[in-house]
Amino acid sequence: MLTPSLRLPKTPGHLHRQLLIWTKCAQKSKGLWNSVQRNSWQRNGLRISPVEDFSIFTGFSCLQHEDADRDLDDFIRHDASRHHADRIAVTYLLEDMSFPGFPLAFATLQNDSVVVTGEDDLPEVRASYSYSAYPAVKIGRFGVHVDYQGKRIGTFFLTAIKSLMLHENRTGCRFITVDARRDKKNRVDVTRFYERNGFSLLPCRAKTSNYIPMYFDLLSHVQLGDV
Repeated sequence: MLTPSLRLPKTPGHLHRQLLIWTKCAQKSKGLWNSVQRNSWQRNGLRISPVEDFSIFTGFSCLQHEDADRDLDDFIRHDASRHHADRIAVTYLLEDMSFPGFPLAFATLQNDSVVVTGEDDLPEVRASYSYSAYPAVKIGRFGVHVDYQGKRIGTFFLTAIKSLMLHENRTGCRFITVDARRDKKNRVDVTRFYERNGFSLLPCRAKTSNYIPMYFDLLSHVQLGDV
């Protein structure tokens, strides 16, 4: 439940249709995004920007009441600001500009590298660059407001992050990585969401009982025309 101080905007009737159109365009067309300032993007009323004031997440939830695992909510409410202050990670906000300061979704990003351990790891890049590690950015946390799930906002936001890494990143970045949660005990499995959005299993990192390492090759996003 949202706190009384947070006014939940009604989802515009066209929001779902627009998200489908924008996501498709982002995957196939050039020039989807209009840059407002560095690391901040907007398109037809939706904006992505780094979070400075974490109080906007008071009352925010991306979990159902019956969800036993409260990790995402606990992180964004209590830990994200400390990660930001200590330069461990940067949290990005997706918001409807008609309701500024109301988070539709958030993603926490941090630097990463993909270390190869065998000859068969990442053949798509090793054929050209025989390095032992390749630059990446990691999605540490990713959550969509519980009242906006199932409307393809997550896919839209993830596509926007791919574009952000291509257009605004100041250093080389070939991959996006994520430790996708798959926890049978708490009935959590987000691996299929990432698979639908072009992520693959990362063979050079070991799986754990609850997390599956996955990656996305940003060069494939370039080849789709998003340059």
